Amino acid sequence: MKLLYSILYVCLILGCKPEVNTIKKNGKKSKQIPTVYTLPSKLNNEYINFNSPLAINRIADIENEYFNNYEDSVSKYYGTEWMFAASQNWYLNDSISNFQLYKNKLNDIGIKGDSMHCTIYAVEALKSGMDTNFQTLDKQHKKIWNNREYAGWSIGYLLVKKYGWKAYLIISEHSDEYKRCIKNFKKNKTYWVWKQPDIPIQKLFHFETDQKSIDSLLLENEFGWGFSDQGYHTWITRFDTLKECNWLGAPSSKYDSYGNSLFKKTKFNDYRDYSSHIIVFPQKPKSIFKKGLSQ
Repeated sequence: MKLLYSILYVCLILGCKPEVNTIKKNGKKSKQIPTVYTLPSKLNNEYINFNSPLAINRIADIENEYFNNYEDSVSKYYGTEWMFAASQNWYLNDSISNFQLYKNKLNDIGIKGDSMHCTIYAVEALKSGMDTNFQTLDKQHKKIWNNREYAGWSIGYLLVKKYGWKAYLIISEHSDEYKRCIKNFKKNKTYWVWKQPDIPIQKLFHFETDQKSIDSLLLENEFGWGFSDQGYHTWITRFDTLKECNWLGAPSSKYDSYGNSLFKKTKFNDYRDYSSHIIVFPQKPKSIFKKGLSQ
């Protein structure tokens, strides 16, 4: 009898499984298996005072939550500019705005919304990668810029000056600041930001003619902090892929009238939205050699 009870107990334990989210289809429940849209990093960290797998995996969590809910439900993430537009649109309901309708949906399912734009998105990765060092960076930022919001150039400046990260300029000959950038690089190897401290840079790449060298640099680094055109846009890189947030992005297809996905990725050498870029990479120990990894 004791043996029988032992067998039943083991069967019960082995039969216990974590709860799986389900959806109803034709009145019956079926398993809903989350899709992995953004693969997590499984690499060993190679940087000093920055953990690139943690940074990448934070972004993977955000993007996977968004894309898994985009078609059939709602994501908690939405673009800041989409919010303003949706607050003025009433085409889904005559009595309340689209944004209020979305908020009501979030309340119904017990989720708090989280607005996003390009810099917020990039900072999410940076916070995870820097861990407690980000608190120090935040204090340094306030010391220089008071309560001004983070910008691609302000964070980039601090990463270079305070944390030993290395900055590189990638510029198209069609950029409005091409001549000035060439002049400043030849003069003192810096990138000029309007009414802000110059950012020291290691090297200048010409977008049209140095693509192999650009690729080689990118493939050496799992993570990069970047901004374009004087900081008009902020993004990150995962090896040779530029990853960005579109502040016009809707939280689901129901609220998306223009096909604006909140998150996008593009091979860096195919990126044409802007024509000058600063990209900043964390420090590596001198013993780390080029590996040419790509994801």
